[in-house]
Amino acid sequence: MRTFKTLVKTTLTPIALCLTLAIAAPTLAKKGHHQKHDGMRQILSELSLTDTQKQDIKQILKQNREDRDVYSADGKSLQTDLRSLVQSSEWDQEAVESAISQRQSLMQEKALQRATSKHQVWNLLTETQQAEFVAQLEAHKAKRDAKNSDRKGKGKRKGKMLKRLDLSDAQLASVEAIKTAEKENSKAIKTKLQQYKQAEQSLIQSAEFSADTWQALNSEYQSDFEAMALLKTKSKHDIWNVMTSEQQTKMIEKFEKFKNKKKGKKHRKQESV
Repeated sequence: MRTFKTLVKTTLTPIALCLTLAIAAPTLAKKGHHQKHDGMRQILSELSLTDTQKQDIKQILKQNREDRDVYSADGKSLQTDLRSLVQSSEWDQEAVESAISQRQSLMQEKALQRATSKHQVWNLLTETQQAEFVAQLEAHKAKRDAKNSDRKGKGKRKGKMLKRLDLSDAQLASVEAIKTAEKENSKAIKTKLQQYKQAEQSLIQSAEFSADTWQALNSEYQSDFEAMALLKTKSKHDIWNVMTSEQQTKMIEKFEKFKNKKKGKKHRKQESV
């Protein structure tokens, strides 16, 4: 059997990441479907916008935030339900599928609002600015991909967290097996979700964009979104149950610190827009 040191080195990034998020509500797709703005704010800040454009864009993004807040209470309730299912000692497939379906419906409404705001911003740009936006978007994507492929510094930080949990060789091996199975089972779905992301971006930047056209595109991939969420939820549930009760308590404390830190960053970002 490999030593603890070897296991930490070879499985560090995927295990630590999953443990950090294990008690959070599962996302529906990894950094794609219902997350982030693809660096939109940063890219816009690099364009030569007029004062009028800046003001109009600021108003659109502000309105989008306010619209999302309408779903905040329901979202938190569903997040709590999913977290309880992840932390349960028994796997309840039916309950998980129901919770994911409800969350998916809510996130779909929020995603439509986000896509609509992106389309409105796109239409405020001149053709030259649009071309520059696309170029910057590709550059940011390449930079992000390169950063993701080099996680040495992050691995060291997460290694400290793993050591504080005192995972045994057997636990690390079990988590590695769970993550490997998830990765293999999600390959085809990830490919389809990447296709969706590209199709959505093209739609947002086209004259054909509307709520109906977006809904039609989104509906084609609903089963993939839910399948990915189910895979991730089951993986997190299995990893949660690999840990001892003491380790689980430590993870809850770790997550609360992570959540508060993230909330602080989000608040500062909103104030800067």
